[in-house]
Amino acid sequence: MHTSEYLRLVRTPADRQDHYARVVDRYYELVTEVCREIWSDSFHLTWFTEGQGLPEAQRALQHWLADRGGFTAGDRLLDVGCGIGGPAAAIARRTGAEVTGVNICGHQVEVARSLHRDSEIGRRLTFLEADAMALPFAPAEFDGAFSIEALCYTPDKPRAYAQVARVLRPGGGFTGVDWFCADGLSAADHARWVEPMCQGFAIPDVIPFGALPEHLEAAGFEVESVSRYEDHGDIAPNWQDHQPPDDDLADGFERLIAGSMPALREGIEQGKLVMGCWVARKKDTEGERA
Repeated sequence: MHTSEYLRLVRTPADRQDHYARVVDRYYELVTEVCREIWSDSFHLTWFTEGQGLPEAQRALQHWLADRGGFTAGDRLLDVGCGIGGPAAAIARRTGAEVTGVNICGHQVEVARSLHRDSEIGRRLTFLEADAMALPFAPAEFDGAFSIEALCYTPDKPRAYAQVARVLRPGGGFTGVDWFCADGLSAADHARWVEPMCQGFAIPDVIPFGALPEHLEAAGFEVESVSRYEDHGDIAPNWQDHQPPDDDLADGFERLIAGSMPALREGIEQGKLVMGCWVARKKDTEGERA
């Protein structure tokens, strides 16, 4: 996909939804190396406590997900939207579990495999190219699941949540963090605050944070808690290394990418966007959802 085609396909929510697999794959093929320079092998934001740098804060978030999920040695865990495998490796080390990471971006799957192929922890890691809305696993195949700022890339979030529920055993924990919009936004607010962030990050659209519990419950989960990053620590350090885009950038893609983080920051500061967390558990009931 040429840059001009990419820019056309991220222009509207409908385009990003209709071509989501192609758009996300191409986006991360273009930005993965740049992201590694900023975030190393864990492509996600976090909350910070006093004295933490980025790597320590990211590991703390990853450990929070593992601990809240009750993940332990011998568990079979699913990382939904695994990036290049940094969080999967961290949670495998934390818990002693085996982790299977899925990612719709084939380029990142290959990077994840290459990074962990010869490592000791790599023996407990598997990376597959797959769509979160059509997981290629049997019912109840996993003991737990987690997702880090990834399900926002799916056009149909309830379907993705239901797929995770389908492949979890009853009682299995599902923890995650993701990006949402505020509840009750007007069309004008959505266009002003949400759409620029979604364009910049190649996200089809985001759901209201207040709708998260009902979607998880409808998918087959009991929701133990939902919270915001700010409930756990300071989020301001996420923005320190990101400057507004340079007006002199000639390339449309460069301008779009340079403006993506400021768009997210401004939306959060204005209360229009939310970075949120959940802890849920697969209901102990008969039957599976497709």
